[in-house]
Amino acid sequence: MALANILSEMPDLLERTLREHTPDSRGCCRECRDATGVSAAWPCVTRDLAEQARSMNGAPALEAPPAGTVAGRRRARDLGSASAAANGRHRSP
Repeated sequence: MALANILSEMPDLLERTLREHTPDSRGCCRECRDATGVSAAWPCVTRDLAEQARSMNGAPALEAPPAGTVAGRRRARDLGSASAAANGRHRSP
């Protein structure tokens, strides 16, 4: 919450974060990758934080809530059949 509060006071960084942390064709974050190329499921923690900061700014509500709440990601992982889909991670090509 504190980090979202700080981010909400930096509109340029907030907008850049929202613009960069978007899903790729596999539903993983384009920006969040570790050293081995494994990426985070989208929305990543950074995107969730930016969305929270955006709402603190009094930004207009989105037409639909962002897909991929924590509960939704867990549900999708539970329903996935492949091991990569099951843990929400994949390796970059």
